[in-house]
Order: sequence, then C-alpha cells, then structure tokens
Amino acid sequence: MGEPMVSKRNLLGWMLAAPLALVLGGCGERKLELPQTVGGEWKLRTREQLAALNAPRNIQALGLQSWWQAEYEGPAAPTVFLYEMKTAATAFELVQKHRSTPGVIALNIDRAFITMQTVRGTMPELNRFAGAFEKAF
Repeated sequence: MGEPMVSKRNLLGWMLAAPLALVLGGCGERKLELPQTVGGEWKLRTREQLAALNAPRNIQALGLQSWWQAEYEGPAAPTVFLYEMKTAATAFELVQKHRSTPGVIALNIDRAFITMQTVRGTMPELNRFAGAFEKAF
C-alpha cells in the first residue's frame, strides 16, 4: 500500500483551520441596510452616507467601515446614525461605552452601532421606534 495523500496530522489541521478561515474571511457577512419601513408607523424619509473622516474619532479608531444618517417620518420623527464596524465585537464595545444622553438611544445589531434621537418626540415614542427598528433591521 502507498502513503496516504493527506496525513492525519494535516487533515486535523485543515479541519480546524477551515472554519476559522471562513470566519476571518468574512464569508456570509450580510450587507447592513436601513429599513424602508419600521413597525408600520415610520417610513424612511432621507438616507445619506457620510464621510468616514467626519465620524467621531473613537468610532473611527475601532474600525469604522461606513457611516449613515437617516431620518424617519412618524411619531418622534427619529434621526438614526448607523456606524458599520468591521466586527460585531467593536459595535458591542461602542454600545457598552456609550454615555447616556437624554433623548438618545444606542444599540448594536451585528456589526452595526446605532444611535437614534429625537428633538420633537417623546422618549416613549423613541423607545417604541427603537424596538420596532431592531426587529425590522
């Protein structure tokens, strides 16, 4: 009998490395999209991609990929800032470090760090929007 083409040691190495390569390679990463409608009460009115160089420095430093501002029509007329990060871990880190600010909600979904605010609505309306936004996202 001849030598096996792949040794057990090499096969084990491939079995361990393949899933890691898929994770590190970003396979299966979904594109982050702002929902057109949220909870049946809000509609996307405007959406604008902002220059990454104008984002807060602490967010840039953690691996910002893109930055969006959106405004929704509906109760509280919320403004949403979506920061697309390189990893979900950095988006989570940002939400953990976010300082509580009246009229602002911060959350993370996957690789997105999201802040939402209102200047003319109430916090209960903004909280309702945040819950519906998370489901729609």
